[in-house]
Amino acid sequence: MPIFIEDVAGRPFTSKEIEDIAGTPFLFDGWNPGIVKFRNRRFVKDINLRFNIYNNQLYFKKDEQQLEFALPVEEFMIRGLKDTDSVDVYYRCGFPATEKTAYQTFMEVIADGKFVLLKYRYKVIGSFKPYNQAERKKFEDREQLFVYVDKQMLKIKKDKESIVEALPQHKAAILSIIEEKKLKLKNEADIEKLFVELNSRE
Repeated sequence: MPIFIEDVAGRPFTSKEIEDIAGTPFLFDGWNPGIVKFRNRRFVKDINLRFNIYNNQLYFKKDEQQLEFALPVEEFMIRGLKDTDSVDVYYRCGFPATEKTAYQTFMEVIADGKFVLLKYRYKVIGSFKPYNQAERKKFEDREQLFVYVDKQMLKIKKDKESIVEALPQHKAAILSIIEEKKLKLKNEADIEKLFVELNSRE
């Protein structure tokens, strides 16, 4: 049974002020309800969270203060709005480092099992020039898909060739699922269906 803690410890944090940058560094606007699992296997639920994608930092609200967790976080779920629908987004850390990520980097878990389909969302600061105004900075969204299997992080793109190339030993199963499910693999929804089905067969 999961062990929930009632009073979670936090600490104030110092952050560089990022001023006059259009857009947001956060996954969702405002505070959103969620659940957090710590590395010591304890949980906290019914807590208001904000996830800063730009600096890969999770915050919580306590007594109207924005705090960092004192305990190391292993994974969390945060509920927010996508268009007009409520969605639960799951994040986990502890994966092998890649050229852009570290062991501590939180990644979105899209499909779980032997094959873990992951999305690394990150933000960069770009620039734009409004009409008749000076150039301004803005947050720009970026993402990269990975498959974590056999203790390896495999980078993939949204196409069949990239996925087969990353997982050549599973080519027959992948092609079979693509044909059965009529998947184009040009969008995240199709790729999620592929890996959910692949996990069900392993």
